[in-house]
Amino acid sequence: MPPNDHQISSAVLTDTDDTIMGRNVTEAVASNGGQTGVLLLNTGLGAFVARAVLAINAERSLDVQYYLLHRDLSGRLLLDQLLKAADRGVRVRLLVDDMDMAAVDLGIAVMDAHPNMEVRLFNPFARNRTRLLQYVSRFGSVT
Repeated sequence: MPPNDHQISSAVLTDTDDTIMGRNVTEAVASNGGQTGVLLLNTGLGAFVARAVLAINAERSLDVQYYLLHRDLSGRLLLDQLLKAADRGVRVRLLVDDMDMAAVDLGIAVMDAHPNMEVRLFNPFARNRTRLLQYVSRFGSVT
């Protein structure tokens, strides 16, 4: 990833009440006395389908956090849906842990070049240094 000297500040979009998902969330919260909730997705397939459906139906903004992103089938399918959302005009912000990104760096860099995508790495590692030392000295950095 390129240096982040020119990193632009970015924040969550809050004007989503007029989207389909925004209206659904507003109705769900209202029907539960103003309380929000959590839905446990306890299978890998269920969790993947939920992420894919959210990406497919996103209208305005999509904020995604990923711990381990690989070039396996589920990783490629999800990145494809994120790119399609960005192509539809959805602002996509992707935060990925740099734990095992060497295999997907080029693809992530290409996605970051998309005008509607913003990719940031958590705990980014310098490629020319031993990772063990970086685990101790750079823990918690975001680019």
